[in-house]
Amino acid sequence: MKAAAFDLHHVRVDAGPLKHAMELNTAYLLKLDADRLLSRFREYAGLTPKAAHYEGWESRGISGHTLGHYLSGCALMYASTGNEELKQRADYVTQELKVCQDSHGNGYVSGIPRGRELFEEIKAGDIRSQGFDLNGGWVPLYTMHKLFAGLRDAYTLTDNRLALEVEIRLGEWLEDICAGLTEEQMQQVLHCEYGGMNEVLTDLAEHSGDDRFLKLAERFYHGEVLNDISEEKDTLAGRHANTQIPKIIGAARQFEASGEPKYADITRFFWDRVVHHHSYVIGGNSYNEHFGEPDQLNDRLGEGTCETCNTYNMLKLTRHMFKWDALAHYADYYERAMFNHILASQNPTDGSVCYFVSLEMGGQKSFNSQFEDFTCCVGSSMESHSLYGSAIYFHQDRNLFVNQYVPSTVQWKELGVTLQQETRFPQEATGRITVHADNQVQFTLQIRCPYWVEKGMSIKVNGEALPVNAPPSTYISLTREWQDGDVVEYEIPMTVRVEAMPDNPKRVAFMYGPQVLAADYEYAESVKERELPAVLIGTPEGIADRIKPAGEQLYHLTDRGSDVYFRPFYSLYDHRYTVYFDVFTPEEWMQTEAEYRDSAAYQARLEEITIDFMQPAEMQPERDHEFEGEHVNLGKIYNRKYRDTWPSGWFSFEMKVHPDAPVSLAVTYLKTSDPKIRFHMEVDGIKLGQGVLESEELNQLETFIYDLPETITAGKDKIRIRFVAAGGYKVAPVAGVRTVKRESLLPL
Repeated sequence: MKAAAFDLHHVRVDAGPLKHAMELNTAYLLKLDADRLLSRFREYAGLTPKAAHYEGWESRGISGHTLGHYLSGCALMYASTGNEELKQRADYVTQELKVCQDSHGNGYVSGIPRGRELFEEIKAGDIRSQGFDLNGGWVPLYTMHKLFAGLRDAYTLTDNRLALEVEIRLGEWLEDICAGLTEEQMQQVLHCEYGGMNEVLTDLAEHSGDDRFLKLAERFYHGEVLNDISEEKDTLAGRHANTQIPKIIGAARQFEASGEPKYADITRFFWDRVVHHHSYVIGGNSYNEHFGEPDQLNDRLGEGTCETCNTYNMLKLTRHMFKWDALAHYADYYERAMFNHILASQNPTDGSVCYFVSLEMGGQKSFNSQFEDFTCCVGSSMESHSLYGSAIYFHQDRNLFVNQYVPSTVQWKELGVTLQQETRFPQEATGRITVHADNQVQFTLQIRCPYWVEKGMSIKVNGEALPVNAPPSTYISLTREWQDGDVVEYEIPMTVRVEAMPDNPKRVAFMYGPQVLAADYEYAESVKERELPAVLIGTPEGIADRIKPAGEQLYHLTDRGSDVYFRPFYSLYDHRYTVYFDVFTPEEWMQTEAEYRDSAAYQARLEEITIDFMQPAEMQPERDHEFEGEHVNLGKIYNRKYRDTWPSGWFSFEMKVHPDAPVSLAVTYLKTSDPKIRFHMEVDGIKLGQGVLESEELNQLETFIYDLPETITAGKDKIRIRFVAAGGYKVAPVAGVRTVKRESLLPL
């Protein structure tokens, strides 16, 4: 290990937007009723609940997962702030879990419906497992992972010995469940999402001193996924993203515990692939919870980008990797994702949080209810906004790494040193670090020179400017005999920079220093009909040069005679916005405008001849058309909702037709390069042939026309249309379906 994290008790965030986020999170944790979160734990232990359970996910098959997050959140926030009421909450929850565990009598405790019974089935070898379902339970091992983690955090951060005792008994129960299972049966169990069970069991082995739990952790090695990663094969496309990341965190802990190189190799390869080949400009990853093909993000913009849990876990993984290698590029990624995704996912007025952080052009953040939803991201946010102090500073021997620019204080007790950092970052990239020391002491202050530096970084010590030659993503090393009252001042000029999609250099985002900028809908005052601009004219670099500061957290651009105003993405919460823009030269835009006009004319013609229209992924239209399906998915991209399927899925619905006139079917698909698309269409059980491409819109949407045989529609008022994936393949994204009068469909 080349660096160690400071004890969270010894770091304090003193001011700024991260401090505000922590205060909102503290208030939320204290508003939650622990007895309501414990309700099903008591019920399933044969005890009378003290309060009714919460609704949302806490009333479903995943109930109990929030309590684990809550226990971690209270422990982490107690360590981060010293708030004794949070420690009391953690102590109370732990005591109640002990009561429930004693009632069960065998070490088991959880709030999972039918949890005890389904684990007994698994123990007996009766295993029915798929992505999110294990013996009829919704990811029960995922839920157990949260409970293990909560007990661990209560033990390590609040010094609660009872939490470790409860966790040890729970670990012994799980060991008994798995003891008689063959390796093949264990792999079958691991088909269902199980969180980071290998992580918490490795931690439990360390805290208990019992190597049995280290051996049990080894049994949670999911070969189907991890073997490819260990061979440096990126086969993540199509996999549920947040199912995989905790497995890698577990591998990181297993490397730290055992020194086994395989686990380090898995971790390093995975981190590199996700950060550099599957992530968006804000540092988040995935679309509709799933990874896509590496470096193929252009067609994956919509409401479902960037699940917040994923980035919570990627930052957790990054903290491990910095300790291994002490490389600045880990801190660079951490800064990007912390400010532009995690902070951006919280509503700064009430502390509510996003499940997905939308990168849809003209999109808007959608915040979960704090007391009715209890999604996974509501749970992980209890921890995320308690963890801001965990990666600002690291140390090793006589090196102190300043990784993040955050107004904060750190106590380096081993050397009798306290550092206080004062800054308005990220609004301003200047600051000062004051050394408070009991005695004169020698050490090296390692100050990160960020990846976004374009004009160099300046450093002064006690007012004296020092020569700085550090390139981006390295450290500036200041070695000296430090005395009480020494002051280091830093200045990092911020510039507007362009970051393009990996698969489309003309679809770009803009950053000002570390901040992702978003065009603010409310300030697009001169744009025709107040539509948010997703198109800019010029070159990406030329446009970046034209974006200028226009006030506190406000940036201005004039484009086509219109004023476009940008704000830091993390500061937007109640306005529509655009992060990614399509950039055209004036000549390209003239041609594109013509395509827009042609497409609009074609759509108007379709409307005239439409018999019936069905918009997939909208509740009422699907109900009106008797929608059915299996292994079916929904999403929104390019402001168009759609339905597609997972492998081997299908969906169907009814559409009106004319009983005595020829009818055609017009289907609008989202263009995709996904190689796993292969499907056919059926009408009343009869397979249709290939359609004819009739219209293409901005390389995003395609409309195909299928002529329906009159033998199918004759004498009928409606038909059932069915999209069916070939075995192991998927149905393409369907964004709209119409039945139209065939004789009226003439070329435009």
